[in-house]
Amino acid sequence: MKTDVKEKRKRKGAKAELSKFYVLFREYGLPIIVLLFAYVGYKIRAVTSSYKTFLDPDTFFHFEMYKLAIHEWIPKYYAYAEPPMGIKASGYLALYTMQALFYKITHALFGWSELQAFKVWPPFVGAMIIIAVFLVGRKLHSNWAGFWGAGLMMGFYGAITKTYSGNNRGEGPFMMFFLFAFYFLLVYLDEKEWNWKKIAGAVAFLILSPIYMGVWTGSPLGVMIFLATGAVVPVVFFAFGKIKELRRFVFEYYPILGVSIVLGLIGAHVGFVGIKNFLIFSLEVLLAMVALALVMLYGERVGLNYSDLAHRLGTVIGVSIAGFLAIYAYFGKDLFNFLKAATRSTPLYQTVAELQGLSWSQVIKTFSLKPVYRNGIVVKGDSIIFLLSIAGLVVLLWRFYRHVKEGSYELYKDFMPIFYYFGVLYLFQQAVRFSFQASGAVILLAGIALGEAFIFVENMKDTTTTKTLYALFLVLILFPMPYISADYSYTNQKLMMNSYRTINPEMPGSVPEAWTDALFWLRNNSDPYSTVLSWWDYGYWEESSLLSHRRAVSDGGHGYDRRYIIAKFFSHYGAKGEVDLEAWENRYVITFLDPFDGQSDFGKFGAIAYLGGAITHGESFGMFGYVPAQNILIQNNTVYVNLGNNQYMKPKMTIDLVNGHFYKANGSASPYVLYVVPYKTSNNQLYPVGILAYEKIAFSNYVRLALHLPYSINEWDAQKLFANFKLVYTGYNGYLKRQGIYDPSVRVYEFTPFAIYRMDFLQNGTWKPFYSTMAGGKPPLGNQTLRLWISAFGRDVKDGTIIFEAYNGTELVERKVVAENVNINHLNETPVEVHLYVPNATKYRFLLVQDGPVGVTNGPVYVDGKLANPSWVLGPGQSGTIKLTEAFEGDYTNVEFTLRGVVYYYVAPNGPDIYKPDFYLEPHMDIVGYIPVKTIPSVKKGDNVITGKASVPEDFIDSYINELKKKYGDKVVIVSKRIEPIFIAKKTYVLWEGS
Repeated sequence: MKTDVKEKRKRKGAKAELSKFYVLFREYGLPIIVLLFAYVGYKIRAVTSSYKTFLDPDTFFHFEMYKLAIHEWIPKYYAYAEPPMGIKASGYLALYTMQALFYKITHALFGWSELQAFKVWPPFVGAMIIIAVFLVGRKLHSNWAGFWGAGLMMGFYGAITKTYSGNNRGEGPFMMFFLFAFYFLLVYLDEKEWNWKKIAGAVAFLILSPIYMGVWTGSPLGVMIFLATGAVVPVVFFAFGKIKELRRFVFEYYPILGVSIVLGLIGAHVGFVGIKNFLIFSLEVLLAMVALALVMLYGERVGLNYSDLAHRLGTVIGVSIAGFLAIYAYFGKDLFNFLKAATRSTPLYQTVAELQGLSWSQVIKTFSLKPVYRNGIVVKGDSIIFLLSIAGLVVLLWRFYRHVKEGSYELYKDFMPIFYYFGVLYLFQQAVRFSFQASGAVILLAGIALGEAFIFVENMKDTTTTKTLYALFLVLILFPMPYISADYSYTNQKLMMNSYRTINPEMPGSVPEAWTDALFWLRNNSDPYSTVLSWWDYGYWEESSLLSHRRAVSDGGHGYDRRYIIAKFFSHYGAKGEVDLEAWENRYVITFLDPFDGQSDFGKFGAIAYLGGAITHGESFGMFGYVPAQNILIQNNTVYVNLGNNQYMKPKMTIDLVNGHFYKANGSASPYVLYVVPYKTSNNQLYPVGILAYEKIAFSNYVRLALHLPYSINEWDAQKLFANFKLVYTGYNGYLKRQGIYDPSVRVYEFTPFAIYRMDFLQNGTWKPFYSTMAGGKPPLGNQTLRLWISAFGRDVKDGTIIFEAYNGTELVERKVVAENVNINHLNETPVEVHLYVPNATKYRFLLVQDGPVGVTNGPVYVDGKLANPSWVLGPGQSGTIKLTEAFEGDYTNVEFTLRGVVYYYVAPNGPDIYKPDFYLEPHMDIVGYIPVKTIPSVKKGDNVITGKASVPEDFIDSYINELKKKYGDKVVIVSKRIEPIFIAKKTYVLWEGS
């Protein structure tokens, strides 16, 4: 018996209708479930919101900028980085504006505090990304594609790492705003006629464009995707003779893209967007694309032959070559330098873990339902999501081919995700930091692959019931994927949370207990304007208002040039390790060398030693190693270290600080020094710990300070070091402390550039020592002739005055100038002889008074009323009136307001190729000179608003650099140049204080 259904199914291409329930579920049920996905994704990402600090170190900085944005909307200046001048706020400032807006809305609606809103922001962004993936997937393919993409984004661990509470970087907001901009652009393009949808899509895209451009430093990625679409799609239309589609696309796409770039430039003008130069370049590329489009549309009118594919392609190639030549004529060699700057590495970038490249095997394993990470890189995984993305790529390529063949206007829907996919995977393979951005495209394509399976079922020539059952079967098979991924991520978040609680129960987060103890000590015991130096990884902790709230010499995003100099100071000793810390007005130095804490410098000192020039690029020795005391063996006065599996090593030298013994190996030995360090237990028993240090850094300033080693490799060098750096606080590893072991994880030293490390008195014509840094001592009473040995660390004593003081309690009983016009070369120190009367008193001091830098900039710097960069106030040949706020620790008179010229550079004795195994560098920070601006009769403690007119000579910096190039040739590399405001006054340094 014939039926209508059977007759229809017999017809070629006919298919059964879908059930009404199925359609309703697909159109309305799936979006509702996606909202549930977003909620679950939010909850997974919010697991860490109960932490009192943040998991990501950079987020401490973002919190400070966010607080500024709450009051200013677009921050102008940040005082706590790159002291003493601070920094002009720049870069991705839209990130802080959007976070501040989120705070103001949530505070108004729910009464949330600044910290509450800040912690909720990342999981909120993660939830919105899940919704955005659904919307984009639905527009590119189908509701099913968006649904599965959202499901995978909900729990994929690689996407969660940048959107969990405590990681407020810009990558998450960029993906959120970019995907929504992508969606609304598709809404605009899909509508053939102008209607409310087209208008709404255009308006939303234009609103979102400057936001996605401004929230992340890598936002050119989004502009490049849209530019590439505008460049390639018209060429494809033209090559295959689809002039009607070409005209429609050009007239719809180019104007809205151009307006979005112009809006970005307007945002850059007010500081909202930080990619001004790239946007200018993009606008110029767009104009070139418009010129090419005009040729393609109207070239036949001037005699060009568009009769076949070959002629049309020839036209495109010819115009492209002409365009490139024109661009080259405009930029010259700077064009290649511009492109090179985006990829060329430096010694500094070689040491940044986030910039580590990956193998394609590692890239593929990253996109797994249950990826296993080690040191931030996936080492094991099922690769299911990546394999699905390859299937999605095949789907899109097939559709692209079909649409090209058919001349479909929707060609852009295929090209955009394909270019997005290849672009972010390439970036990810180049640097691990792009894993999150890659997840957006990979998951979109994986969703498209799964969506295609459902479209296949819907197009089957079967009954409605059969197709519904097939679809249900697919759901049952596939749904475990997002569940497994979400469960895995949630479990990992819980495990991470618990592990951080064991490290620091009182303040769980990324900051170890030893650090929080030390930073709160600094907060309570140091001047608010003090500057702290450590390795840059910890700078944001030091700056945080949640912790010490002190200025940091270098941090995760600032003072890159200073890192070379810090590394030089840390990785050398003696004259090679002396740097002018006073130039930064540094007051405290913090070390973090803990064999039981994976965050400490124990595992990262190789980067420090390399940047400081202590080792070559090819030296692969570990800098430190932990040795349990029971693995240290002594035979025939020779020390051996048991490495396990019947393997032993013989260190070149062993310094046993527990028993006071010294051992030197005979014959061949491993290039290490073994220190046996006396930790203590809660019942005051010794707990020996062995620490191996690579020979080239074993006696460095850092090792001596971190282990508080009194051992001198050259006579008096340890005495000198600990005269300049006085231990004022020790923070102990919190986890071990609760186990009864006191591990001095963090040490805080107070720094003074000038200090007495030895004193002698003259008796019967013979100099007799009575004081040294380690042994101590008290000056003999009565009339005395003393010899003062002053350690000048990193800078000279110039025309100084030495004053002796004696106190009974707090009462000053003796004060006398004992030496004037004192000059000491810090690389060739000689003692100072003084004559004085020493009364019987409870406390004595020697002071040095000489010119030195004072004050810290504490507000924006303006030149002729315009906001200026504090590190480059005026360029050579420029002049203007400078206005700034300077804060001083006390009152000063006759203060010189100057501009200081500084050049940071390194010399590469074996050549500048940073990839050669024998490459090493010698870092330098040279003060070129001071330009006087104004003499200020007096300043008061606290903030002072200061103005002065300055003029910088044309050759102020460049003449010095030219001399360096003459001296070193291509072996000198200029890292940075600075012209910065510095205030100089008579400054009092405490050379020695004792009782």
